[in-house]
Amino acid sequence: MELKLENNLTHQTLPVDGVAAIVEASIPEPAKQSHQNPLLKRQLDDEALRLVRKNGNILDKATKQRVTPYMLSDKIKNLPYHRILDVKMETGTGKTYVYTRTMFELHKRCGFNKFIIAVPTLPIKAGTAAFLKEQEVKRHFETVCNYNADIELCLLEPQKQQKKGRLNMPSAVGHFFYGTHHAKHKIYVLLLNTQLITNGKLLTREDYDQMLGEFHRPVDAIADTKPVLIIDEPHRVERGSKSYAALIENFRPQLVLRYGATFPELTVGKGKNKHSVKDYQELIYDLNAAESFNQGLIKGVAKEHLELPGGKKAEKKVKVISTVKGDSANMKLTSADNVGKTFTLHVGESLGSIDNDLDGVVVEAISKNSVSLSNGQEKQTGEEFFPDQYGVSYQEGMIELALMRHFETERENFCREGLPIKTLALFFIDSIESFRGPEGKNDGWLRKKFIDMLEARVKKELTCQNTPEYEAYLRATLENIDSSCAGYFSQDNNDSDENVANEVKVILHGKKELLSFTDEEGKPNVLRFLFSKWTLKEGWDNPNVFTICKLRSSGSEISKLQEVGRGLRLPVDSAGNRISDSSFMLNYIVDFTEKDFANKLVAEINGELDADQKSPLSITAEDIIKVAEKRNIEVNKFFIELMTKGYVDFDKKVVPEKFDDMLIEYPEFKDVTSG
Repeated sequence: MELKLENNLTHQTLPVDGVAAIVEASIPEPAKQSHQNPLLKRQLDDEALRLVRKNGNILDKATKQRVTPYMLSDKIKNLPYHRILDVKMETGTGKTYVYTRTMFELHKRCGFNKFIIAVPTLPIKAGTAAFLKEQEVKRHFETVCNYNADIELCLLEPQKQQKKGRLNMPSAVGHFFYGTHHAKHKIYVLLLNTQLITNGKLLTREDYDQMLGEFHRPVDAIADTKPVLIIDEPHRVERGSKSYAALIENFRPQLVLRYGATFPELTVGKGKNKHSVKDYQELIYDLNAAESFNQGLIKGVAKEHLELPGGKKAEKKVKVISTVKGDSANMKLTSADNVGKTFTLHVGESLGSIDNDLDGVVVEAISKNSVSLSNGQEKQTGEEFFPDQYGVSYQEGMIELALMRHFETERENFCREGLPIKTLALFFIDSIESFRGPEGKNDGWLRKKFIDMLEARVKKELTCQNTPEYEAYLRATLENIDSSCAGYFSQDNNDSDENVANEVKVILHGKKELLSFTDEEGKPNVLRFLFSKWTLKEGWDNPNVFTICKLRSSGSEISKLQEVGRGLRLPVDSAGNRISDSSFMLNYIVDFTEKDFANKLVAEINGELDADQKSPLSITAEDIIKVAEKRNIEVNKFFIELMTKGYVDFDKKVVPEKFDDMLIEYPEFKDVTSG
């Protein structure tokens, strides 16, 4: 199959045209040397910025969300001056496509041909490289979009240690530096992960046995090209971070383009005036979750959290944290409000000390990786269970629910009119060993349990009325049950096991293989259940993920948003066609401790809640009336007073620069606003 890209989708062309219009209006002179980009003005064109933001219909939202001036740390203040444009796009709406097309547009309109793409993780790097090298992508931009240019990908990788001989500069840097604008049809893209510039001296050492032009250090040669820097996932490369400082100080980009579904949050103000804002510099496009769903650009989300048999709600769980063979086991009790308490139990002691519902259950034996209980059960390290029904494994219950939803969706997608859709499920777990096993041989207890449960579920599905084609696919799953699931974890990059290496290759680099019902030999491809810990978040996605099951809780809300984002893309059929004329839902199955976050997320994505409604920079006409009454001032007179002092505009919207001053002079607004 070949993935097919669509052309001239409004939500993608708007940010492309916006960036290009601003840059085009901000170029005073062409490139001075053949290896350089044209030169930008010190300040981006204000009128072009205003028009682009107006056309993008984000001026009011940006004014509510932004705080200007940005509260710079000393480290940021000392960085070389650079210009920033921010593009916010919901996960699944084509962010990588947009910044790739932006490079083509800037080359066409303005003659730019030197771009750096900086990503925070290896999975993002792998996904970006695969996209840029994909033949269908190249064909799309050449023949469909009519860009008369090719991207020369300069992929920066760590160099192997040289024991002797010449110390050569990274070849990707030389290829990038010597690329000339006289080659009218070439765009040079240096792709790197930020660790390559923050860890080690790959780009900053000056003892290489060669020079690039007049430069001894790779970073100086790169900086001399006057590059445009594209930052993917800006919340992972915050402006106060070591990574961001290294990128700016070393590459000295003329322009920074930040693309993300989530941006860093900053705390500004002091004391009672302290509040959080998004770190936008010049936000020129904002496509949020609700708008994406309303425009049919992403899946909706159907959230569930596990309940006990009989409809009883899960309110607490116990997890085996660690064990000392023959001696003790650490267990953690977590309540519904996500409060946890850890207990240490020894052989012969009762679990009743953890929770009254476990009275009578005694620790009989403790091994290296498990605890044997007097009720005949064995609980593995990392396993969770319900105190009030201690025979039920928490993971087992969630897996059962996820499999039920997966096969409901898979049956519908397989038997739909037209070409079938391969249906994938993604599981987030908290213990790599539970999947890979103690020796990394893919024999962990969770993997074994999953395969047993999958086998039982497939047999049950075979008792239903199926089309001959779907029944054949289910039978192929039974015959290749071990091949139906795979995992990718950060430690896999250093694993020498062949089976693990094959799983990593498919998940990271084999998107088309994951989307296909058959392999290269024409045999059924039954792989569709994927497992990860933290790794498959930013940068990795597959349009045909229809179920996300979280067998562990996340940390920050940004982390949770990144995880659910892996399943928001609209799916493609078995021929690679994106299906945008139907409604699809993502099954989002969470731990009960995340149910409140999930409910809010579902409301935002499905368009039931304005994600910006609690902006700290918002006041309403009703707020002004309340404060006027508190101050015994006539309402219209009070409104004119606020306008005269520059605190609000004619539409009663707060002027961001004046927000803190307004609260100091009129503290009553703190009491009447929800922000």
